Amino acid sequence: MKIIDIEVLPLRVPYEARIRKRFYHFGMNEHLTIYKFHTDTGLVGLGENPGPPFPQEQLDVYLGTSPFDHVMSTGVFNLDMACYDLMGKHLGVPAWKVMGQQVRPWVSMGWWMPCMSPEDSAAEVQEAAGRGYRGLKCKARAFYDVVEQAQAMQDAAPPDFRIEFDFNGSLINVEKALPILRELEKIPIVKGVEEPMFAYDIEGWRRLHQEIRIPFYLHGVGTIFDGASRQPSGPWLGLRAGDFDGALCSHENIRNAIAASWAFKAANTPILLQYVGTGITAAFACQMGAVMHTATLPGVTASHTYEDDMITEPHTIQRGFMKVPEGPGLGVELDEDAVQRYRSMLGPDWPRYYSVVTLPGGVEHYYRNLQQAENLMKQGVDDAFAPGIRLEEREDDGSETFDRIWKRLQEEDWPVWEEI
Repeated sequence: MKIIDIEVLPLRVPYEARIRKRFYHFGMNEHLTIYKFHTDTGLVGLGENPGPPFPQEQLDVYLGTSPFDHVMSTGVFNLDMACYDLMGKHLGVPAWKVMGQQVRPWVSMGWWMPCMSPEDSAAEVQEAAGRGYRGLKCKARAFYDVVEQAQAMQDAAPPDFRIEFDFNGSLINVEKALPILRELEKIPIVKGVEEPMFAYDIEGWRRLHQEIRIPFYLHGVGTIFDGASRQPSGPWLGLRAGDFDGALCSHENIRNAIAASWAFKAANTPILLQYVGTGITAAFACQMGAVMHTATLPGVTASHTYEDDMITEPHTIQRGFMKVPEGPGLGVELDEDAVQRYRSMLGPDWPRYYSVVTLPGGVEHYYRNLQQAENLMKQGVDDAFAPGIRLEEREDDGSETFDRIWKRLQEEDWPVWEEI
């Protein structure tokens, strides 16, 4: 069996209407590419990636090869998943059988959301719980009061719901992190924090870990393949020393992901799978999660964020677990009608906007967008994570005031602190 052609399908798949504009403001585009790997036996394997198509030279690596040439490959998982789909279909077995021994028929999967207001965060918890999820991962950013967010989510959640905040290092240092984390640990729904500060500060991590009861998760498992680190914080050293309670396996190639699963099994440390895409990628994540012993934290595929999951039969979600598809390969079929629908989809014409950060006391500062607000607030511009702080997007209302502020924000990499 040889791969003789790769059909590339660039699509635009909108996010659900409830969150579509919010995701646009967060910098997430709706471009999606699906790949159909055609073989000389007539079988077709599916791959995908959010975003535009990969360069042709990256696809050429697969042409003329057998899918079995890519077992435990170091290629991008988005394309390698098509090979595993083909291998499983050729053998008449689920893809996990080409990866290892199954340890679970259902894989823990969670909801995902970017940073939102406390009110919208609470609404997302209710949406997630209503669709069968029992865990949620939320971005934590400097322009929202994360403690207020957590309390709003606690008030809206069913009794067995859990949330994890992903800070991406935005708490910066121990002195900033400790008071915020101490407040968060008082809220029962908070079951984990991912990278509250950057992992190279091992002494900071140790101090936080000693003083805070919330589990800490490392942002990535790939570091264990780097060998000894010159930095005193080598994350694998930290893991062995008990400084981390889990780690994110995010978009790792298949070889590294499976290898990490065995290393983390030896360390008795859980893994959170994060492979983002539609129902196709969710199927791939389930196949991998089926053989990874410690993939027990609620994973993230964000497939629920799209208005269509691009497969003919939706995944089964029950009490926070996604059923591993039992059919050959990935176990899902591409919805060809959806492909035709989204091949000609045009993007919305969003109005101009800027971001307004409201500080304690009601003072408003204006930023070009939330990305600028995040970057500058990390540098000490405005009080990050201040009690009651929040951000909103102000859209063009046709006024001269809006136009003046918007134009000035395009010209300067600095907030506007007064209406002009």
